[in-house]
Amino acid sequence: MHHSRSRTALALVALFLMLPMVPLAEAVSPKATVDVKPLSFTSRYVSSADASDYNTLSRTTTLARAPHLWIVDGMVDTQMQMVVEIENLGTSSASGVNVEIVVLHDEYIDFELHNTTSTTSVSAGATATVNAVWTPKYSGNHTVRITTSHPLDTNSQNDEGFSTTTIGAVYERCESNTAWSRTSNWLLDSSNPLNGASSCRVGGVSSSNYGNMWTETLRSPQLDFSDVHPNPTRGFGLGFFYTGNVATGDSMQVSVSSGSNKADLIPNGGLNGLVDGQPTSWLIQLSTINSVSVPWLYIPPTALGPQTQIEFKFTSDASGTEVGYWVEDIVMFYDQKADASEFGLDALGSPSGTSNRGEWSDMSFTVRNTGNLTDRFTLEALGLPAGWDHRFTHSTGSGVLPGTEIQIDSGDTRTFKLQTKPPANAPTGSIQGTILVQSAEESTVQDSITFNAGVAPEYTSTWVEVSSAPRCPPGSICDHRIELLNTGDAGDTYTLMVEDVSMPMGWTVDFDSSQDTSLVLPAGGNGTVDLTISIPSTASPGETGVVSLKAQSGADTSSITVHQLTIEASMVSDLRIIPQWGNMPTHIPPGSSHLLEWNVVNQAERLDEVHFNWSIEGAQTWQVSLSGPESASISGGESRVMRILLEAPSDGHAQDPSPIITPIVTSTLSGDVVQGSPTSGPRIGQIHDLSIESIEDGYIVFQPGVPVPVNLVVTNLGNGVDDLILGVDGIPVGWQSSILVEGEPIDSTFELDLNGYEGDSANVTVLVVAGSTMTPGTEVWLTFTVDSSISSLSNPSSITQSGYVDVALSNIVSEWDDVDSGGIIGGSVSSGFSIDNTGNAVDDALEVKVSISPVSPDVSISLLTMDGNIPVNAYQSVTILPGATKRIDAVVNIGGSIALGTDVTVTRYVRSSAGVEESSFTFTVDRFRSVGLTGISDSEFLLPTNGQAEFTFNLTSMSTDSTEVDVLLGSVDGLEYDCSHQAETERLRVFLLESPVATITIPITCEVTATPEFVDGKVSVVVVADDGTELANAEILIRQEQVTKEEGLSSGIIVGSIGVILVLLIVGAVVTVMLMRRQEGDEEFDEIESYGAYSEVQNPPAVQIETVQPVMGGPPLQNPVELAPAQVSGPPVVVAESEPYTPTVCGDCGYGFHPGSPWVSCITCGAARHPQCAMNTPSCWTCHSSSNETTNQ
Repeated sequence: MHHSRSRTALALVALFLMLPMVPLAEAVSPKATVDVKPLSFTSRYVSSADASDYNTLSRTTTLARAPHLWIVDGMVDTQMQMVVEIENLGTSSASGVNVEIVVLHDEYIDFELHNTTSTTSVSAGATATVNAVWTPKYSGNHTVRITTSHPLDTNSQNDEGFSTTTIGAVYERCESNTAWSRTSNWLLDSSNPLNGASSCRVGGVSSSNYGNMWTETLRSPQLDFSDVHPNPTRGFGLGFFYTGNVATGDSMQVSVSSGSNKADLIPNGGLNGLVDGQPTSWLIQLSTINSVSVPWLYIPPTALGPQTQIEFKFTSDASGTEVGYWVEDIVMFYDQKADASEFGLDALGSPSGTSNRGEWSDMSFTVRNTGNLTDRFTLEALGLPAGWDHRFTHSTGSGVLPGTEIQIDSGDTRTFKLQTKPPANAPTGSIQGTILVQSAEESTVQDSITFNAGVAPEYTSTWVEVSSAPRCPPGSICDHRIELLNTGDAGDTYTLMVEDVSMPMGWTVDFDSSQDTSLVLPAGGNGTVDLTISIPSTASPGETGVVSLKAQSGADTSSITVHQLTIEASMVSDLRIIPQWGNMPTHIPPGSSHLLEWNVVNQAERLDEVHFNWSIEGAQTWQVSLSGPESASISGGESRVMRILLEAPSDGHAQDPSPIITPIVTSTLSGDVVQGSPTSGPRIGQIHDLSIESIEDGYIVFQPGVPVPVNLVVTNLGNGVDDLILGVDGIPVGWQSSILVEGEPIDSTFELDLNGYEGDSANVTVLVVAGSTMTPGTEVWLTFTVDSSISSLSNPSSITQSGYVDVALSNIVSEWDDVDSGGIIGGSVSSGFSIDNTGNAVDDALEVKVSISPVSPDVSISLLTMDGNIPVNAYQSVTILPGATKRIDAVVNIGGSIALGTDVTVTRYVRSSAGVEESSFTFTVDRFRSVGLTGISDSEFLLPTNGQAEFTFNLTSMSTDSTEVDVLLGSVDGLEYDCSHQAETERLRVFLLESPVATITIPITCEVTATPEFVDGKVSVVVVADDGTELANAEILIRQEQVTKEEGLSSGIIVGSIGVILVLLIVGAVVTVMLMRRQEGDEEFDEIESYGAYSEVQNPPAVQIETVQPVMGGPPLQNPVELAPAQVSGPPVVVAESEPYTPTVCGDCGYGFHPGSPWVSCITCGAARHPQCAMNTPSCWTCHSSSNETTNQ
């Protein structure tokens, strides 16, 4: 077996060797009568079960472990018994010895985890033992302080001793109830336990070797170490026992991790090699911490956190295998930080203070540490106004620097001062702030109190001159006024005094007789003080005197304000100001100037010294200055010119007035002030200056028929409101344009104001609508010009914008023409629509489709255009030139077999480049009309020889509406007609009543008269509706009978008789066949064959068959077959022609009805149903159920 190194095996029995206890402290003083001191400290688990679980790596009194074979003294939340041995070095026994045991957290100052005192007795020269039970709550390294005390103990130097205790946080024994997770090859091995029933082993089963290329982990559950102390002074550790052997290149690493922070605890890649004497000999891994050998591995604090895991990771390569490692008794300890509940503080007091501006105030308060350990605190003042200064001091007056952490022991109270200094501009009164005390150890622990800092009021005043130094002519008494201003913080009462400083003989200054010498002023208020000055006539001009004015505060008598006043004896001036201009201009341009001149005449007899000045009113933007000297010496009777220059502002508005100037001349000798007459100068003239700019980017694309905006900005660069004219040139013929200013339409003129002095702008939009006839791609140049309508500019501003005509594909599709809501069977419904090409190009994508619903052979549609018909129900390309219109007409033909009530919808789809446009119209087939002619045959009608006879025909009708029709007889030369129903206007008009169920027969008799020349002719009979629709037609040949011999007549009579007999025989045969069919039907009825049989004989010669078609109300008619009466006089009876048809048979009643009659589908079987049966849904009413006859209708 190969291994890199061998280790010295420690026999298991060596783990249990007892070592002597080390005394806590040695006595250094001579023995006294009673001299008690601590001797030793040990601990053990109270519970034997706890001892069994944890003793292997614990220092206990029961095992007396060697220092390098134990790691902890106890475990968190596990009761332990502390044993203290004391010794009496004295010569006398001592009873009532107090032994205090205090456990201190090493990471804090005076954080007592446990404090207990026991009392015992100890004989002279003997030892005694005291016990105390403690349940640790904090993991980590702690100090045990043991203090003995006795009233007679005269040697206090040895009364105190110290020891250490380490409390573990995790202890894993690899038993069956473990919460640690293991990969498949980490086993609980009961064959080789060190402590308990099993150990953890990485290797094969039954002590076989592990395999090649293994990676196996033994991992703790997630452990919450969020309470780890961030800056510990002692180490954190993890220790364990192990034994076994691994091959070269294989190893086991131990790591601790929390999130992304991970620490491998074993250097050089982990444990490897052989443990001598394995598997019964076990090793503990030693490491060196601060030059001390310890039986545990160091854990960096950064590896611990709220989701910490401990991991044993074994890895093997492919070079060989061994038995593996056993691991047991994994213990881990770390220093827990104190819980927030261990900290506490109280900030006490009601600090307040007042000071003058710029001076410090003192406000005292106290801070008490109410926590269980010594803490450090910081002080902070909040809420002070800007400009205020502050500082904290100790009660002794020494300063506390900002951010300083002040240490206060548990239970102690410290006094501090907050000093504030208000700035010079601070208002009087009190401000409120907060003193915040914050624990430096625990961020959640803080307290605050409110302080009040006041500013004491000040009482000051100031004298204010309201006019120049007083001048008074000799021999005069003059008045002078001065003001006193209360500059203090509160109202005050001032005592006023006047004292001479340097006054010539006979000069006096005193308060006016109306002036009170006591002046009451509010804070910030001012009051006037009136003085009377008396100058004797002997005084010389220019002579001066000085007095002192005093104001003493009543609130603070030490506050006295002094002002020295100088009085001068003045001369007497006589000055006059005369304007020196003629016609003044009414307007001047902006930025130009105008000079005003006055003559100043000295009308006194002596020289005067004058100063020129002026006052202005209004128009502050004008510049006003003296043009020439500011002062002059004027001899008596002479004059000097005073000049003032007016300069108009360069950005002045038109019509802005100049300021009103008042010339002022002041005598510096007498103090007299002379004002001239106020003068108003010229106004500012208007300047017209306009600009136009385009904000379009590049070419403008013009869309035919679409308003295209051309956006412009017009700016008034002048100095006054202007009326603008906007011109547009280059608009092609047929195009349209309009102008909008700020969105509002105008013609072409608009007003543009000024915006201050920067010029006003207007957003102008010219909407250009291109004509549809313009060829795409045509380039267009538009010029926009702006001018003033008030004063036309010599070179108006303009801008040219180019663009081109774009391809415009635009089609306007009209709605369908209005149509009736109903339609008639056999008729038609027409409508149409048109498409206008409003663009300027052909839309190649333009297609039209028209569809009809329902799709049925009984309804059809035709689409008509000027270019011919177009197909239905399919998109067809349509070409329409620009400006042209395409008309599409639709004709819906209603077949004769369609059912009443059918809704017919016609939909047109117009698809173009713009999309698909859809529109429909719908009508209901709600009418039918069947008009016929009977009694007319193709045989000849012979007129008797006298040329006059009557013939009769029948007009038949079956319709849902009443209507009037015209019966038109064709004109034949030589024939005249006179018919019944013929009006005096010779119009043969017949009114047909509504008859939707039965056929109405109206006989019409016509008297025919022929001229002698008439031989023969065909007469057409046409029935026409009011709308011009031809409803029925027939034709008859009329021939004039020729005179023949009698035998010919006999032959004719015989032939006629034979014809009548034949007709009677045919009728009889038909009746016989019908009776036979009916009898056969009783036995076995076949609807379709019966119809077929009957249809073969429906048009026998000289027999008229009328059809009755029931539509609404009641059962079908019982006798639908009628025989036409024989025509005895007049032409032979004829039968109207009818085409053969296959009748439709009702599935319920068995009755048939011809095509074109209204019918519906049976809701039960789907077969055609008679309308009369359909009206009785849902239960079918079987018509003629007793006979089930099949009747041709």
